[in-house]
Amino acid sequence: MNKKNVLYIILAAAAVIFIAALFFKTSVILSVLDKIAKVLAPIVVGMAIAFVLNSPLCKLQSLLRRIYKGGNEKIITVSSVVIIYAVLILILIGIFSLIIPNLIKSISNLINNFGDYYENFLIFYNKLKLRDQIGILSRLDGLLDNLTAVTPDWLRKTLTRTTGIIGGLINFFIGIIVSIYILIEKENMKRSVGDFLKVTIPPQKFATVSKYYRLIFSTFTKFVNGQLAEAVILGSLCYVGMVIFGFDYPLLISTIILLTALIPIAGALIGTIPSAFLLLLVRPMQAVWFLVFIIILQQIENNFIYPKVVGNSLGLPAILVFASILLGAGIGGVIGALLAVPVTAVLYAIVVEYVSDKKAVVNHAWENI
Repeated sequence: MNKKNVLYIILAAAAVIFIAALFFKTSVILSVLDKIAKVLAPIVVGMAIAFVLNSPLCKLQSLLRRIYKGGNEKIITVSSVVIIYAVLILILIGIFSLIIPNLIKSISNLINNFGDYYENFLIFYNKLKLRDQIGILSRLDGLLDNLTAVTPDWLRKTLTRTTGIIGGLINFFIGIIVSIYILIEKENMKRSVGDFLKVTIPPQKFATVSKYYRLIFSTFTKFVNGQLAEAVILGSLCYVGMVIFGFDYPLLISTIILLTALIPIAGALIGTIPSAFLLLLVRPMQAVWFLVFIIILQQIENNFIYPKVVGNSLGLPAILVFASILLGAGIGGVIGALLAVPVTAVLYAIVVEYVSDKKAVVNHAWENI
């Protein structure tokens, strides 16, 4: 029995034991997996950071190679990583020194003034109710009676959770260290994985694995780069527009729009709902004008920004994009919605390639008849 067969037997036995343990001791296995996930969280964060920074790093490396022709590849790689992280640190300093304090101030101000905002909203609501001949608004009375008690508590919990996220910064900074190592050693790591696969799987399967690896990596890279750029552009345009038109809480609302815009297609709409509700409490007519503003901004984004920045690079029909988001959100929440589109794009590309190959074989067979 050769080493390859022994390896397959060990892996198969480990898989059977794991499935059996998962079936009979589900809670124990899930608890162990949860602990492992917490331990590995900094590594996962580091891999995610390295993945996002890999594209600009490769472009910077190409630029430095053109400038320093024949230069030492290791020095070029390390120099590129240092420059990329210097820029990243400057951006983070700007965020923490300018945006975060103002964001926390806006949330605190919203909580402190919520009572006044709610009273103003009730006055506006009662005026509308007097003009309501159908009785639609009367059905909302029960909901509004509970709103005073529920919303401030919800806002406080949201602020507490947002503040609690700061504790996760430890994983983030450890992840940065991990990502630096990954980016510097990525070629060696790639070579090691390639060597391992070459000695464990047949050449034909290795070619197939390499092809699908390039497909997955390319698809995720296009999606991540495009979606990040599109979200930043949309959030920036939202902030500028809100400042120009004098809307309240421009930084807070623009941040909500930016974060939710990371979810393709439906993201900005998801961010519009709490944003409009917030303005409805502050000044009801602002909510109406904000909806008009965000609809116009959405049209600009859908017709000009998204096609140019993200475009049709993923090659997915719109119906599949929408369906994948719904399915991903139902399975994995926000993370599922974020990963649904690139995963679907990869599966779609595999199916299209498979059909294309089979179609070529069938056509060739018919030609020989």
